[in-house]
Amino acid sequence: MIKTILVFISIIVFVVGAIVLSNNFSNLQHGNASFVYETSSVDKPIAEQVHQYLIDQKVYEGLQGEVMLLKKNKAGVWVAKFPVYKGGDVAPEVLKDLQMLSLGIKKSVLNNEPLEIHITNSGYQSVQFFKI
Repeated sequence: MIKTILVFISIIVFVVGAIVLSNNFSNLQHGNASFVYETSSVDKPIAEQVHQYLIDQKVYEGLQGEVMLLKKNKAGVWVAKFPVYKGGDVAPEVLKDLQMLSLGIKKSVLNNEPLEIHITNSGYQSVQFFKI
């Protein structure tokens, strides 16, 4: 009986936690594509600057869904997640393009603060990362 109650409480805590975490993100839309950012670590003006940079660089053209997630970790490092992993190796051209894009964001918007680039699947689970 006690185990059942503990399991039930655990499930409720998990569901409430998932709801709270899912509300911790917002997005900015451009056509059929969007830029996602963590609202607890990225101020809206910064998010809007990154979004405009993505528009200026024509990143959204021809794309659908989420193209990037930005957050800042507890150590103060910016983290840019790109959901481009489909299995196997990521093409070197794609890695180079993401590195150039991220370097531009770092210089133009993030004041050259430390930035990690994460290659992720569509659920934003990292499969590879590097710092620039």
